[in-house]
Amino acid sequence: MRVIWCFLVICILCTNVHSRPRQQQRLRQLLQQRRQEINVKVSDWLILKNEEYRRWLGKVAFASWNYETDLSKENGRKLNEVNIRFASWQKKCVEEASQKLKIPGLADDTRHQLRILSYDVNPSDPTKLRKMNSIQTKLEEIYGKGTVVFNGTTIQLEPGITNIFDSSRDPAVLSDLWVKWRDATGKKMANLYTEWVELQNTGALEHGFENLGDAWRQKEFFDTPELVEIVEGLWQEIKPLYVQLHSYVRRKLKNYYAQHHPTYDFPNDGSIPAHLLGNMWAQEWDNIFNIVQPYPEVKEPDFDKIMVEKGYNVGNMFRIAEEFYTSIGLYKMVPDFWKRSMLVRPKEKDREVQCHASAFDFYNNDTFRIKMCTEVKMNYFQTIHHEMGHIEYFMAYRNQPAVYRTGANGGFHEAIGDTIALSVRTRKHLQTLGLLEENSVSDEDKMKSDINYLMRQALLKLAFLPFGYLVDKWRWRVFSGEVTPDKYNEEWWKMRLEYQGVTSPVPRTITDFDPGAKFHVAANAQYIVYFTSFILQFQFYEAMCNASGHQGPLYTCDFYRSKEAGLKLLNMLKLGGSKHWKEALQQMTGKSKIDTEPFKKYFQPLTDFLKKENKGEVGWAKANINWKQETNK
Repeated sequence: MRVIWCFLVICILCTNVHSRPRQQQRLRQLLQQRRQEINVKVSDWLILKNEEYRRWLGKVAFASWNYETDLSKENGRKLNEVNIRFASWQKKCVEEASQKLKIPGLADDTRHQLRILSYDVNPSDPTKLRKMNSIQTKLEEIYGKGTVVFNGTTIQLEPGITNIFDSSRDPAVLSDLWVKWRDATGKKMANLYTEWVELQNTGALEHGFENLGDAWRQKEFFDTPELVEIVEGLWQEIKPLYVQLHSYVRRKLKNYYAQHHPTYDFPNDGSIPAHLLGNMWAQEWDNIFNIVQPYPEVKEPDFDKIMVEKGYNVGNMFRIAEEFYTSIGLYKMVPDFWKRSMLVRPKEKDREVQCHASAFDFYNNDTFRIKMCTEVKMNYFQTIHHEMGHIEYFMAYRNQPAVYRTGANGGFHEAIGDTIALSVRTRKHLQTLGLLEENSVSDEDKMKSDINYLMRQALLKLAFLPFGYLVDKWRWRVFSGEVTPDKYNEEWWKMRLEYQGVTSPVPRTITDFDPGAKFHVAANAQYIVYFTSFILQFQFYEAMCNASGHQGPLYTCDFYRSKEAGLKLLNMLKLGGSKHWKEALQQMTGKSKIDTEPFKKYFQPLTDFLKKENKGEVGWAKANINWKQETNK
């Protein structure tokens, strides 16, 4: 009996030993099943919210379109109301998404979508939210309706003021318009902007961000806490090239004004007066190419004149741009684009519009438009390719969930069209378009012509970078409280001098608010995306040139009609925001970091030329801002 009992005990013990792994396996199966059930429920919720989000984005897009193409009070009111209702939906969605983020074991993609839907920077107080949106609409209205009087005629920024900056080199005329534009826009925004910053920062703090700058960086550059260090490092790599360009251009300008406007007092401290660079914000300098052309004996074509002579008009400029995209395997513009885009300034006298070029996605898969006040000029032709690049991106990722219907980061979105434009502006492609004749020239003249070409490109690309960096660096300091309202304008000019080496044509004061004279400040649009895009586009360009089989200097590459180059781009575009930007960049270029080497490679011949010409005489260390101390009344 005892033997039997012992045998039973042993059997039971053995059974327990053998059953424990089965119990553990069963428990794992139950946990896995439960995890799958939770993921399915959250996925179903995401499908619902993505559809709701898509519809709301469409409503906001239509309201924004209606307002920007007709700056009436009624359209402004409707836009404000749509934003308020969208914010109400968003508030509830953010709360639900934030709760779901606490669930353990969610799939990575599910968690990524939830994090996007949990993003919010609006203040929770409805009164503050309404006030904030009202101020935002007012800031855009001030900018959009800005006019100045010139020679007894009231003119707007586009085309009136812009055309004068394009062509006039009279320092008095340019200074007068420079000041008047800032009086008509920024000066009227100062108090409004201060209040807007306070309200927007309130919302950012409520949602766990350090300030609005922190929130912006996390939104556009997801999971990139080192962004501030990244962009500073990029600038430090580019800065030596910029200093060389600045010093060369300054010397040429000083000589020009000494000869043609001898009464004008050009500064001797190494800085350049901001109004003399052919652009209202001194951000692009290509309009002064005829003054700084390295080899003036080599005649360069006047493309604006040639385009008119060749019968170009606004319509075929857009059609030609579309044909480039389709030639590399990308999309045709949809019927709505041609029917309802605003491609020129409307003729109605009582209809004011926001002419700043923009592309619109209406989130219904067949409505995409561009808003521009286009003229038959080469710079507008380039802008068309830039804006159409946005449309191509919209169409490529239109089948993604709404949360992913965006660029890998904002810099990607801005870089696409400019990558195409680099190819369009090559001599080879301009010859294809019939805008440039094929002439047999000596090796020396070809070298000189290449340097001229690279100079023109540098005046567009390299000259922009410090401005592209400082706009948001200034705003980050404003949002963090480092720069207080009484120092807004003074710090703006200190940074304009530090990074760009430019000074104002007349003394500025505390009562001025010159940042507001720039659309992106008035419109609350991030600008660091342009800085990154101006470097990314050269990475994309090099990758597409390699795919096309290009041989020779990078700046000569035209990948027109290369389906291989187009496929490389399209595969990246289709990702939208579904992958981290470093992963998308790796897929496109083979590198996961933003790299200045393609930029430097492109401009290397010009860099060598500038160093030789400057002979080490560079910089503006002795310069000071043009500032007048004045109490704020």
